[in-house]
Amino acid sequence: MEFEIAKGVKMKFCWIPAGECQLGSPKAEQDYLVEKYLEGKRPDWLDAETESARGKYKSGGFWLGKYPVTQAEYEALIGSNPSKFKGDLLPVETASWDDAQAYMKKLNEGSAGSGLRRTMGEKSKFALPHEDAWEYACRGGLGNGRAFYWGDSLDGDKANCDGNGPYGTQTKGENLKRTTEVGSYVTKAPHPWGLCDTSGNVWQWCDNLYTKEGSSRVFRGGSWFNDAWGCRSANRNRFDPSHRSVNVGFRLAVPPSEGGEEAK
Repeated sequence: MEFEIAKGVKMKFCWIPAGECQLGSPKAEQDYLVEKYLEGKRPDWLDAETESARGKYKSGGFWLGKYPVTQAEYEALIGSNPSKFKGDLLPVETASWDDAQAYMKKLNEGSAGSGLRRTMGEKSKFALPHEDAWEYACRGGLGNGRAFYWGDSLDGDKANCDGNGPYGTQTKGENLKRTTEVGSYVTKAPHPWGLCDTSGNVWQWCDNLYTKEGSSRVFRGGSWFNDAWGCRSANRNRFDPSHRSVNVGFRLAVPPSEGGEEAK
């Protein structure tokens, strides 16, 4: 599915089918991470991605952006581009959670929002995904028994990360030190449901709070700046909604995912 958000600029979405997934990382993945990459010390943040903490997610199916929002898509509505690394097909970065909200407001109030409501009902709108829906989609129906949807290793070959810090292998790979055009790794790591850049390139803001207390919002997926372990499907991170960074962008969902079952 795609929507024209401005003249000549179309945003593509992939259908994420109904199903259920255990979220979080299993004990074996956590033990490996602590032993190999965290100097044998278990940080408090790792408790937030255990299977017991994350639970299961059940979906009736929803739409998710094929790519993170690109600079061309962002500038078409906002009229400016905050990104450090410039290029129409590069993901927009240096965009805060608040910036994403402003972008979606324009999108929902414009012709794309009108088209969405005509197609999918008057209550439909573009939104950031809840992180549960994001992780379910990222895993591609393959469960949480692997660190990435393609397997248990990454050295910069299948996603844009710092290949000098590989995960699951001793082989070091590329470190591009910048973003890449969205979809650059599609042939090297094809996703079961057609998504691209769910690991690496830019972190992606999600809708929900990191904890019930505080104001920090979740972002997921890792980035070009991170060692490969930071791009694991289970890895969670957070910042204040006003935070901007050269390795943080966002991806949209349709209809909004709210941590529960979604209907087509």
